Amino acid sequence: MTTVPQLGEVPGSLTRDAFWELLGRVEHAQLDFKRGVATDVRDTIAAMAMTEGGLIVHGVDDRRCIVGCPLSQNTQDRITRIAMECGVDVQVRQVAVAAVRLTITAVPAVRRRIVTTPDGRLLRRVGGDSQPLRGDAMARFVREREQRTAEDQPVVVFDPSAYSIEAINEALRADGRPRVDAERIPRALADLQVAIPAPPPLDQRVLRAAVVLFARDPRGLLRGAAVQLVRRTGTGPRTGPTIERVECVGPLAAVVACCLEFIVRHSGGLEVVTGQRREALPAYPPTVVREAVVNALAHRDYGLAGATVDVTVWDDRVEVKSPGGLPGHVTVDNMREEHYSRNPRIMRVLKTLGYVEEYGEGVDRMFREMAARFMEPPVFEATAVSVAVTLRKRVLIDVEDQVWLSQLGTDELARNDAQILVLARREGAVTPRSLRTRIPGADVDALLARMVSKGLLRRVGVRGGSRYVLSEAIIARAGTGLPDDWQTHRQALLDEIRRLGSLSSAEGAVLIDRDVVYARALLNELAEVGLVRAEGRTRARRYYPD
Repeated sequence: MTTVPQLGEVPGSLTRDAFWELLGRVEHAQLDFKRGVATDVRDTIAAMAMTEGGLIVHGVDDRRCIVGCPLSQNTQDRITRIAMECGVDVQVRQVAVAAVRLTITAVPAVRRRIVTTPDGRLLRRVGGDSQPLRGDAMARFVREREQRTAEDQPVVVFDPSAYSIEAINEALRADGRPRVDAERIPRALADLQVAIPAPPPLDQRVLRAAVVLFARDPRGLLRGAAVQLVRRTGTGPRTGPTIERVECVGPLAAVVACCLEFIVRHSGGLEVVTGQRREALPAYPPTVVREAVVNALAHRDYGLAGATVDVTVWDDRVEVKSPGGLPGHVTVDNMREEHYSRNPRIMRVLKTLGYVEEYGEGVDRMFREMAARFMEPPVFEATAVSVAVTLRKRVLIDVEDQVWLSQLGTDELARNDAQILVLARREGAVTPRSLRTRIPGADVDALLARMVSKGLLRRVGVRGGSRYVLSEAIIARAGTGLPDDWQTHRQALLDEIRRLGSLSSAEGAVLIDRDVVYARALLNELAEVGLVRAEGRTRARRYYPD
């Protein structure tokens, strides 16, 4: 979920370009545009209060035309009355965009109580919509809100020397604040919203969130604030011999780094050569591994004293398990779209530090990144007391082919498209008949037509004899990914066909001392340009002089 600026950070006067650059034109969970102050504003206020808060901009219509909505007394009274009906304390301010006056309503995120619309509906922001919660999802959301989150519990004894000044200053720097010395640690924690300031002579309350984020050894203040990492041999499910066992402890950023180093070191990687290019690939996408670890630390239940986050690296998978069930209304089925922070203070600091890119998008990003590497999707399992995610190392497309595909520069290539491109690269050409056996259930004709229209493939021949080869644009961008002696080997095969009268892929492979796939690709290319004639199906095909 994209974030918006604080209301005080919005200048009183902006150009149109500056306005759109600051807020963006797309509505999302924290931004909504209204032409005026219609009755549906109460839905937006109630939904934003139950999500992450946000801004409502009055004076912009659905076409994103700035039509204006000055902050008159009537506008002020109407917004205030609607907010009071929902029980939300909003802020209202006027800004000028190219001399056109708009009104902006800032809605706070409300914690530890429930906000409904005047008619009793419980709403949440999902994208740019306000959607109701129903049934079990509503019941779990209400129970979660009624309970005080463990990160908000105050620390009994506060000792500044127990906290890492380096970690605190790094968070202050990321938040645009000046560095502090050890004497000003209490004030810095309040600025980072992990301590609650109090007027003298009272001492401010430092919260558990500060311990998790910045304590040198949080176990002394919060038992179980650590990660246990184990490397086991084998593929399970039975317990295999343990190779190494490590405990990561310290400020949360250091814990994340410690976990990632262990996982990368024990999961290995691959090195492949495509043409003249040598490429090293980690076993798992780094962003996915980091997201799994950060999610476990950010969303775990810190009220479960003594329970740790557990990471196990097997030969074929990585498992990350965190204490506490799924928070709020989130389920295994809706977690790609829904978002709920059990520990919003911790999440805010992680967002500031760059460990969380956008609220609510992490799980969806994990699925997309695994798909981009043609790996099996993450598997989430949740019980009442724990949440686990499993990343499997198995790939659906050979890693060497993945490296070649990465050179194409296309964003989020569809899996079927990628598979067809790999087959065309490996075999020199694909036909509708061969693809129907390779991709069962797919509309092959539509796939090929779309890939031709996108400039990925080129059709050769007509009707029943048509084949599809890599387009010139694809070859120019990434080549065939095959060795530089391609032309030499192709000429050797052509000479042998002319000498013997025919040749098979297997015979060609022996001639040039390469594998059959490589030889078949060369022979199919010769046939495609009309230098030889291919007869027979793929495995029994022979090539004759043309």
